[in-house]
Order: sequence, then structure tokens, then C-alpha cells
Amino acid sequence: MNDLIAALGAELAELQALGRLRTRPVIDGPDDRVIALRGPGGRKVLINWASNDYLGLSQELTVINGARKALRGCGAGAGAARLLGGGLALHRRLEEGVARFFGTEDCLLTTTGFQANQAALVSLASDPEDVLIIDRLCHASTYDGARLAAGTLLRFRHNDIEDLERHLERTVGNRRRIVCVESIYSMDGDEAPLAAIAAACTRQGAILVVDEAHALGVVGPGGRGLCADLGVVPDVLVATCSKSLGSQGGLIAGAQPIVDICVNRGRSFLFSTAPVPAAVGAAEAALRRLRERPEMPEHLRIAAAGLRAALRAQGWQVPEGRSPIIPVIVGDEQRTLELAARLRELGHFAPPIRPPTVPEGSCRLRLTVTLAHRPKDLRQLAAAMAKLRPVT
Repeated sequence: MNDLIAALGAELAELQALGRLRTRPVIDGPDDRVIALRGPGGRKVLINWASNDYLGLSQELTVINGARKALRGCGAGAGAARLLGGGLALHRRLEEGVARFFGTEDCLLTTTGFQANQAALVSLASDPEDVLIIDRLCHASTYDGARLAAGTLLRFRHNDIEDLERHLERTVGNRRRIVCVESIYSMDGDEAPLAAIAAACTRQGAILVVDEAHALGVVGPGGRGLCADLGVVPDVLVATCSKSLGSQGGLIAGAQPIVDICVNRGRSFLFSTAPVPAAVGAAEAALRRLRERPEMPEHLRIAAAGLRAALRAQGWQVPEGRSPIIPVIVGDEQRTLELAARLRELGHFAPPIRPPTVPEGSCRLRLTVTLAHRPKDLRQLAAAMAKLRPVT
């Protein structure tokens, strides 16, 4: 045991020397717009630019009341995995509502979005002759799901259709080929060329899995995602309740046999306690709110576009895009850490993103705009960034 503690201490010291030692921040009552951060200097309230609650629904009274109603009716916990007595009518009602929202035959609710990707890929790639072909920038949950699956994992260059087609052509003899992409990627906020990817999968007879985690509530008619925006119908649509729906839980939507096989083979669904009722009630209320206010995604895109344009005008390296994810590419790791620290001094919380989350040389500030932000918050952030703007 002492040898283990010493070895782990040495590994932690190495991370510290590299400036990559992570610690757990402690915050008081985040409300999406601001965050109260505790630190050596005491408690400081900052404008929060790190939330994925894009529509600000986690703090809406209707959503909170949805959680309260579920809590009163069903208690604090589900008590068991859904196949062992933990499945509530509330869980099923949310699944049916999500299926109607996306226009699919059915939907399966998991406890987290991470588990949704794992359950989908383990269920589909159940044979060693299966192949999973994954965009290099897909989320860790996709990669972990692929590694747990029985099939072989292959990666193609980010958003590179030609590279994807080469992989598809080389694997024609395999039993099942499963292509996994995200519609909007979490670190760059860029969109996948879904129409071309779907066409390649159709030509090659491959299965298409699209993770809409960062597109639900953000793009598409009524916020139904990039697939709906482009008229693409994937075989499997994965999403989460923890971003635009302001709650927690994972979603696997598709044809009935696909959902049923996930129920039977998805280990992260089979062996996890069902989602807590309050989270499900909140997600159901948030989905209803999105239906009632289909203009919210457009309002979000307008707000994000204004900030993106202001930062680009100041000389920051900010890619084009329409998502609320606005990466400010700095490159140098120490410079990124310094910028994040200076922003905190100016009243803004924007954590630095660095390896291994992003590749070497692409460190950045990842700013996310939400509908909880006020116009003055956006103006204040732009003014703060102007004070720190690069020399051009």
C-alpha cells in the first residue's frame, strides 16, 4: 500500500510540474448566469461562461416545479435498476415525449448521457466482426463505449468525408459497420457535414449514430437538432437531458428494434439504478417548455453571434459557427492559464481547456453563451476580452 501511495504521489507531482494537475472547484449555488467560486482568496461571484445549460432552463420555475412534483409523487430515488423494479411511469412518459419530439419510434432513457453512448455502442457492436468508425473528436463516452463493445475501433479524421469513405471501403467484409459522429462538437462548436456522412453510410450500408448532445435545443426546427435541420435521419440518435433540458439523463432514440436491443444489451442501462424522479420531472418540464417556446434556439444563436463577432473584431482567433460554444484559441498553455486568471480578476469565469481534453498547441478558453445571460453580461465580457486582446 505504501508503495502504491508513493507511486501515485510521484504521478501527481509530475502532473503538477506540467501545470496539468486538476482539482475540484467548489461553487455555491450556480444559477447559470453567475457562479460563486470558493478559493484561497475567499468567495467570489463571477459571471459564468462555462455552463452547458444553453437555454437557461435549469433555473426556470416551471422546470424546478416539474422536479418538485416528481419528488413529491415518487420520492427522492428510483430505488433500483429499471428492469428490477425501478422503472416508473415517469421514466416511460419522458421517453415517449422525446420520441415524439424527435419523430422516432421509441426512446430509451439512461441515467447519464455518458451511459447512453455506452449502451448504444455496446448493444450494436456485439460481435468481433463488427467495426466502429468514429470521428477523432467524438466525446470520451463514445470512445469508452467503443472500447467496451466487442467490435474493432477505427478513427477517421475530423469531418473528413474522404477518410471516412476509405475506412468504409476497407471494411466492406465486416458484419456490421457503425459510424459515430457528433452533430455539434463540444470543444470547437463546429458542425459535422451530416448530409455527406449520411449519404456515405447509405451507399456503404453502414449504420449511422449521431450524438446531438450539443444541438438539442440549439439548432433545427423547434430546437430538434442538426439532423432535423438538414433532413438527415440517423439510425440512432443519442442526446442528453443535462444541457439544453437543464436536468440530467441520457437518451437513445431510433427504431423500435434498436431501442429494444439497447434495453437487452446495454450494460450501462441494465446495471444502473434508474434516473432519480426529480431529474426526470425537470427534463419533462423543460421539453414541454421548449415546445411552448420554439423561438428560444434562435434567440440563443443571435446572442452567441454577437459575442463571436465582437471577439473576432478584437483580433481573437475564434472560428466561425452558429452554436453557443465559442472557443477562443490561444495555443500556448501558460498563456491560456494566464488569460483565464485575468478574466477571473475582471469578474468572469471561463476555465482554460488544455491537453488531454484538446490536442497540444490548441489550448483555449471555451466560452458558452446561454439564455440566462443578460445583454450587459455579453457587453462586459467583450470589454474584458478587449483589455486582454492579442497584439495584431
